[in-house]
Amino acid sequence: MSTAWKTLSRRRLLKAATLNAVAAACLGLPASALAAVKALLPAGKQPRDFIEHNAQPLALETARNAYGQGPITPISQFFVRNNLPMPQQSVVNSRPSWRLSVEGVKASGVITLDDLKTLPTTTVACVIQCSGNGRVFFEHAPSGSPWGVGAAGCALWTGVRVSDVFDQFGGISPDARFLTATGGEPLPAGIDPSTVAVERSVPIAKGLNDCLLVWEMNGEPLPLVHGGPVRLLVPGYFGVNQVKWVQRIAATSDESDRKIQQSGYRMRAVGESGNKSHPSMYRMPVKSWINGLGDKNDITRPGKHQLFGVAFSGERGIDHVDISLDGGKGWQRAQLYGPDLGPNAWRTFQLEVDLPAGDYYLVSRATDKLGERQPRYFPANQRGYGHNGWFDHGLTVVVSKTLASAGATPVALAERGTAVATEITGRKHDAADDENTLGNRLFVETTNPPCGVCHTLEAARTRGVIGPNLDELRPNAHRIRAALAQGVGAMPSYAEQLTAAEIEALVEFITLSAGR
Repeated sequence: MSTAWKTLSRRRLLKAATLNAVAAACLGLPASALAAVKALLPAGKQPRDFIEHNAQPLALETARNAYGQGPITPISQFFVRNNLPMPQQSVVNSRPSWRLSVEGVKASGVITLDDLKTLPTTTVACVIQCSGNGRVFFEHAPSGSPWGVGAAGCALWTGVRVSDVFDQFGGISPDARFLTATGGEPLPAGIDPSTVAVERSVPIAKGLNDCLLVWEMNGEPLPLVHGGPVRLLVPGYFGVNQVKWVQRIAATSDESDRKIQQSGYRMRAVGESGNKSHPSMYRMPVKSWINGLGDKNDITRPGKHQLFGVAFSGERGIDHVDISLDGGKGWQRAQLYGPDLGPNAWRTFQLEVDLPAGDYYLVSRATDKLGERQPRYFPANQRGYGHNGWFDHGLTVVVSKTLASAGATPVALAERGTAVATEITGRKHDAADDENTLGNRLFVETTNPPCGVCHTLEAARTRGVIGPNLDELRPNAHRIRAALAQGVGAMPSYAEQLTAAEIEALVEFITLSAGR
């Protein structure tokens, strides 16, 4: 066993073990629940490929083992993050007549999608990544969807340059400092639009340089769930800037006054409220992660394997990627393969390794073309934005002579992952001490109502009849945190009674106890 493992905190190892249990991609859901989830998924998406964090507005995380090995993410596997409910399907049933206003130019006006298609067309490869991708790795459990690695994807986007559109209307105002785009989400009645409307501003130089209005994704008409008929593309910037269902673009002298611009999506210290003095979530820093071993799961046989993953850096491209098999003690240079699709696409990388039986923590570390190298850790911030630390994004792999990858189930993998973490930390989980843990007390008695009123869990000696049987469901940390933050019934109000430390204690108790 590598000595590097012995320096890892118990919480990080348990977190890695549960996150890597194929994200428990199907999570052991009963058929009725899977059918309900499937009804929510548009654009050919299948439940097995996603972790659903929220149904309305929709938040779907691509499972790590669903990415594949190519440089382009299929639409059917592309993650979804909406700030508000989507417009009606009717808007893509009449695509040619979609209209958007153009302002802050010599002669303001309106242009349709059919009109846009008369301008010079271009196609670019570009990563879109949610600002909160990697949020689940932060210790303070920030609010929002608990994304792991799957709130990102790389696609081919086809459309026209914003600069060409502005030229059609006589050019921009001389005092313009920002490109401002307004989304077409329907707004809830009775709510001040400034508090919820999706309207973002980026520097005008960026807007004129390479921003696009796009209507195709991977050669297909842009699906409604991804912003169709028309969305803004801001290459190299975080996803919040890629405004969907664009109804207005403007060259403005000031940033948008909407909350999403003024205080939202601002990088600030834990405990601070966002304001204009804090950096906005613009360019994405260098980042990478390993997705798997060839076409295998995260439990496999000894022998030769191809490790593969993705790396990107906004506006810069990738120079090289290194891989470690032991959590960062030693490094090997990976091979970049496939086409280089430009500075805003991601590069696929691979490394052939010969793995004897044992337990591994695989990590990757990318360096971009300006020499910026992915850091080991990323500092905590209030909303859990921008995480690119390579250690937390690692992948736990078990190489076993007796557990062939073809026969490994998500449940078996989750059990083995927990066993790996226990072995590494030197602490065996004993059912006899459950009653003395904070997690157990939170589950059975501390809050009102306690978890045990609704949920069955053998370790807590509860027989709830309303919620799912946790011994059967075997939820991972992802799912528990998502339910606490955005679940149904009493769960959100239950979570409000807990501190961040108590939530972590509860998550640890359930993940260690369920189904053993």
